[in-house]
Amino acid sequence: MTAETEATEESQPRDLSWSRRNPARAAAAYAAAYLVVALLGAAVVAILDSPIVTVLVVTLAAAVVLLLSLLMVLSLCRIRLGAAAEAGWMLGAVVVFCFSRPVVFAIAGRWLGAQAAGERLATSLSIIPGQALVGNLALIIWAVLLGRLVSRIIKEGKLLLPVAVVASVADIFTVFWGVVKEVGEKAPEVVEAFSAQAPVALPPEMAAPILTAVGIGDFLFLALFLSVALRYSMNASGALWATFALMLVAPLAFMIWPEATGLPGLPFISLAVLGVNWRYLKFTPDEKRSLRIAGVLVAVAAVGLWAMLRK
Repeated sequence: MTAETEATEESQPRDLSWSRRNPARAAAAYAAAYLVVALLGAAVVAILDSPIVTVLVVTLAAAVVLLLSLLMVLSLCRIRLGAAAEAGWMLGAVVVFCFSRPVVFAIAGRWLGAQAAGERLATSLSIIPGQALVGNLALIIWAVLLGRLVSRIIKEGKLLLPVAVVASVADIFTVFWGVVKEVGEKAPEVVEAFSAQAPVALPPEMAAPILTAVGIGDFLFLALFLSVALRYSMNASGALWATFALMLVAPLAFMIWPEATGLPGLPFISLAVLGVNWRYLKFTPDEKRSLRIAGVLVAVAAVGLWAMLRK
């Protein structure tokens, strides 16, 4: 482990909360609370008879678990690590993820032409109660550490604007018309494997306004945005709470568009992060001109790509 030299929220000595003073312990506490809420929520739902109460309990549990996962992301971003340590811990998280979500071995076996062997290995490793929850946590940690690594190439906080816009546009296309849509239709188990699934599930005949899964890419970019915000003394905490608020209302989009099978998360995350940190995004006149030109080019490219994919 090596200490970061960049300015972060932790470098400000006054009035620091416990979670800021002890980010590693805070991340562990949030992860433990995540497991407790998920297991307790599932146990309560299993004994409920009232559909209305069941929906209310699942909705509340989903909101609490979502908040805990986001708080864990922020705490993980606050831990002072060098690039080598980030890479090492990330590889460890990948290993834990694979063994806690062994379906990835079945998927890999199918791709490599060894389907039977992959399925046997996946079956032999599916032995631990609550394994899916551990897989959720491992996926989040993996995504956060990768997001932290990628964030190192961003040398100015104001670059969050073009990065967030481009990432959001790409996410919209991949979810509605691109790779994610294709994989979701032809191999939904792949999308499920690389998403943090809602740990408290409703019976199939019931519905609730909750996110049933959050993809690894959403956690990755949230960690990237928060890492940049922390590094350049922007409002990371406010960005997290704004993200939580928008992710709570995001499922309402399915009421407007019920035939949608997926929802791009990055536009909501980007809107939250940029909205809270807008005052930090100051550009020179030349930079503003370049951004406007780039925005027009992105818009034209997006329309062209949409037209091509719609044919």
